[in-house]
Amino acid sequence: MKKLYSLILCTLFSLSALPIETVDYTQGLSVWFDTPNNLDGQAIWLRASGTGANPDKAWENRSLPIGNGSLGANIMGSISAERITLNEKTLWKGGPNTAKGAEYYWNVNKQSAGVLKEIRQAFLDGDSKKAEYLTRENFNGLGAYEEKDETPFRFGAFTTMGELYVETGLSEINMSNYRRILSLDSAMAVVQFDKDGIRYQRKYFISYPDSVMVMKFTADKRGKQNLALSYCPNSKAKSHMERDGNDGLVYTGVLNNNGMKFAFRIKAIHKGGTLKTENDRIIVKDADEVVFLLTADTDYKMNFAPDFKDPKAYVGNDPSQTTLAMMDNALKKGYDELYRNHEADYTALFNRVRFEINPETGSPNLPTYKRLANYKKGTPDYHLEQLYYQFGRYLLIASSRPGNMPANLQGMWHNNLD
Repeated sequence: MKKLYSLILCTLFSLSALPIETVDYTQGLSVWFDTPNNLDGQAIWLRASGTGANPDKAWENRSLPIGNGSLGANIMGSISAERITLNEKTLWKGGPNTAKGAEYYWNVNKQSAGVLKEIRQAFLDGDSKKAEYLTRENFNGLGAYEEKDETPFRFGAFTTMGELYVETGLSEINMSNYRRILSLDSAMAVVQFDKDGIRYQRKYFISYPDSVMVMKFTADKRGKQNLALSYCPNSKAKSHMERDGNDGLVYTGVLNNNGMKFAFRIKAIHKGGTLKTENDRIIVKDADEVVFLLTADTDYKMNFAPDFKDPKAYVGNDPSQTTLAMMDNALKKGYDELYRNHEADYTALFNRVRFEINPETGSPNLPTYKRLANYKKGTPDYHLEQLYYQFGRYLLIASSRPGNMPANLQGMWHNNLD
């Protein structure tokens, strides 16, 4: 009877408990925090203006940036809901397809050569104010530098692809052992915490070889994933959302400024529980594990010899089709293969450089913001200096790859070590 009772207990335990990895991602080269972000900054992104200073300081200083050179995301790591801001590097306003057309876009040069003689004479006469005025008024372009000074804004500006919002049904009450980590060694963001005796973990990476963003939600007990994923679009675009089967959504949009098309698709793969799409949301209940796959693209076409009369000189493939091909490829491979491909690709670049400063001195394994505070007070931290150097390399790999546009710096990335 005792053996039968023990067998029943073991069976029940095996059904309720799940193995969860014990890797300490705060070790090695990592940027990490020990307190969760709040959701206060979400209202900023609902405007999605893409212009001006961003007052969402948590996003600027405390989020975790990941990317594959084209698609970028910032992980906020909140408890009750995960906020993920999205960027696709070619999603820009402006260009020859704005309302005034190609001729307006390209006609930016002033006829200034004739003024050069007068400017030189002003310098010879010692009239620096006249020389300055003539230079300022004539040796610049017709295009405005800020959106408020020109309609339509011909050169445009970077804009966002919106924001994902994953409600978890959890709160910070009885939450402990929180970690939000950006592992530079593996180009992966990790969020971990304990809640009511359960260990929760989220992992995020964006693969360059497979052109997909991967998000994995797990816990060490079964049936604890109750998630509702929704999307907040860019308010500067006309948009349309529809179901993509019973396990996904596809969003297509057109920027108001220049007609640029963009799209993203998201699919959910779950173990246990139930999954459905309802009211433009993906809803998962009582699952053991959930993996979200996301693909995104625009209709931008790189063109080094554009026809100056063609308003669509930079318009290429239909992004709803390119994102479909990316998604089909990712679904065939699954999480483990996607991660192996991502890790092999990234480490082949990142591990080219090893850099150490006084390694024998060591350094405390503290959250990055605490180490920065100590460093500003004069406490030596050579490992922090190494981390700063490698963080710059990480951002460059994540934001610029061969064959795509150069990193746009302020539009896509920010400095968490600030």
